[in-house]
Amino acid sequence: MAEGQPLLAGSSILTPRERRNSLIAVIACITVSGLSLGATMPLLSISLASKGVSSSMIGLNTAMPQIANLMITPFIPRLLRRYGVMNFLIVAVLISACAIPTFYLIPNLWAWFVIRFVLGFGGTGLFVVSEFWINQLATQENRGKLMGLYGTILSCGFASGPFLLIFTGHEGFLPFAAIGGIALFGLVPLIIFGSGLTPKIEGRPKHSFIAILFAAPAATLAGLVYGATETDIFNLLPVYALRSGHSEQMAALVLSVFAAGNIFCQMPLGYIADKMNKRLLLLFCASAGLAGAAAMPFAIHSVWTFVPVLFLYGGVVAGLYSVGLTYLGERFRGADLAAANSAFVMMYAMGALTIPPLSGVAMDWWDPHGLMLVMGSICLVYIVIAGARALGNRA
Repeated sequence: MAEGQPLLAGSSILTPRERRNSLIAVIACITVSGLSLGATMPLLSISLASKGVSSSMIGLNTAMPQIANLMITPFIPRLLRRYGVMNFLIVAVLISACAIPTFYLIPNLWAWFVIRFVLGFGGTGLFVVSEFWINQLATQENRGKLMGLYGTILSCGFASGPFLLIFTGHEGFLPFAAIGGIALFGLVPLIIFGSGLTPKIEGRPKHSFIAILFAAPAATLAGLVYGATETDIFNLLPVYALRSGHSEQMAALVLSVFAAGNIFCQMPLGYIADKMNKRLLLLFCASAGLAGAAAMPFAIHSVWTFVPVLFLYGGVVAGLYSVGLTYLGERFRGADLAAANSAFVMMYAMGALTIPPLSGVAMDWWDPHGLMLVMGSICLVYIVIAGARALGNRA
């Protein structure tokens, strides 16, 4: 496809209005899904804790979506070719919408492991396909801006999710039913704006799923680094703040500061990505992650230094995700892009599963700064690998 040429939906070229409707459909759908998932995560954790479930068991339960992610992502391109993007997304939305009320209807811990695993299938499908759709919709001139917009709106959805619980509470069927209903509402923009406008995958990828992981390591490894970083932040940064002498209120606030950085920095990074070499921008984001992790032990003791460092750290490191997706869209198209997006999300899940346990051990070994040691180290490893490829003028 030539740069700036309209997206092909099936065998038809989209008009500007159809392109706009297509973008509305996919971003509205994933925003609603982000809102529902943002409310589901704290609701399930609070529900389990209120039943006396141990923290370690809650942690294992929260890992189930990532395990589902690793299992389903290699097969998503094949499913999209066979059943089509719209049919796949409708099933993913229905899985998510039906799974959430089921938590209340089957109040058994071991059943919740299964239900959360199934919920992971739906969520993974939604994110992989929506990111592929937006990447396929974009041109080389605006891909960074579109992915930045996607990241900003999705972050707003996640950040808004917990506020829903203020109105529904944490007990009874109401919160589960309300969140499930919101998830189901994601079908509305898909059907109204997206019918007939979804990208169509024809043919098989030229690269195998594993080959794509190594064909563009600067992009795919960015997913792993951000998966590890985001999971560490949401699970261990409040503990890091408490162990550094901050109050419980401040420990809770750190997640809001990190989320604010995500929201406000995605669009600027997207604009920059459209103007410069994306691989160099990824190296900059990772370098900011390394610098932020190194600065955190010195900044943590004062709120006046800790908050701005965390805000910038969260905002720039989040660029690893959006810019990584943008770089994939620049390198791959069609079936290869669907496979590349699947590989990227799988690497995110791998980072989210493997690095946080190591970070917890490091915090016990060097209390509390072992967390920053691990977070900085993974950024450093990324810089070495991606930098070496850049010097060799490779992907």
